Amino acid sequence: MRRKFKNFVFGVFGFCLVLSISGVLMPAHAQQQKNNENIIITNQSNKTLTIYPVPVSTSVHIRISQALRPDVDKLEIINLIGRKITEQTLIDATTTDVSFSNLGQYPSGIYMVVARDKYGKIVKSAKMVINH
Repeated sequence: MRRKFKNFVFGVFGFCLVLSISGVLMPAHAQQQKNNENIIITNQSNKTLTIYPVPVSTSVHIRISQALRPDVDKLEIINLIGRKITEQTLIDATTTDVSFSNLGQYPSGIYMVVARDKYGKIVKSAKMVINH
């Protein structure tokens, strides 16, 4: 069921949001299905980065979903002005868990975890908070 309204698309760090003039707010990657009288919204993307613990103090663990793993060549942690503070290249094709340590030397604040493909294109990103 699609309505013919003008949509506005906003994207920040790999997250996309579609705002419709009709007032309906729905993620761009969600699919809407009508099932009898119920409307079911399903997320079609199972490509995720899981970051723990939250907040981070000295080390962080990042889990790459199996669906995302073939696309990821390296993980980077960058600050909000875009400066890379550390990175790890994933050599083994089966690696889904990555750890970064020595994050205690960086100031408390918000950072981004960026997954890049072999060409350097960002395929996924997630927010991370360092708090000492």
